[in-house]
Amino acid sequence: MYTAAQSNYDHKVIAILPFRAKFPEYKKLSDSSAGVFRSLEVKYGMQLQEELYKTITKDTNRLLVEVQPWQTTDSILKNMGVDLRKVSFMDMSAVAKILRVDACVVVTVGYGSLSNVRSAVASNSIAGFAGGLGASELTRAIYRNNKIFTFRLVDGKSGDEVWNYSQEMTAGDITLDKDQLIFSRKLFKGFRKRFPYCD
Repeated sequence: MYTAAQSNYDHKVIAILPFRAKFPEYKKLSDSSAGVFRSLEVKYGMQLQEELYKTITKDTNRLLVEVQPWQTTDSILKNMGVDLRKVSFMDMSAVAKILRVDACVVVTVGYGSLSNVRSAVASNSIAGFAGGLGASELTRAIYRNNKIFTFRLVDGKSGDEVWNYSQEMTAGDITLDKDQLIFSRKLFKGFRKRFPYCD
């Protein structure tokens, strides 16, 4: 596994991109119109992005890179006409160039158990989302309200993924309210422990 100390990459500044997170619960919070649905995707994706930024930068003395403020990241992307819902599927070398950073943290959210997701990823049947899961498995995951967060660190020059981590989140970790997401204090604790640039 990639570690900062062993890396051949020289990352000085990184950016956290807005999350790609489609939750079925959105439909309960909106009038189900496509426009409202899309706005909720963006809104909650940015809230998750902000929360991860706060987690990473909580102790800057132990941080091994500079993290671009999430507001700056989103402002640049919007000014360039980038759809925040689609940025995680873009060429990361192009995104990094736009943002003037050395690497990007890309996060997608899907459903299912970690074992199912790892198996599907290993067989190349899904990428980020749990689209490769069977209908019954997906239904059970939604019923449990468990979500799989997949974190990737992508090098800005090569566009190569140099680190990844997946974590299953339960209803106790994150819930949706009409106006905002409600986070557990431990939401990104596992990520922080494993992220190579958090000493």
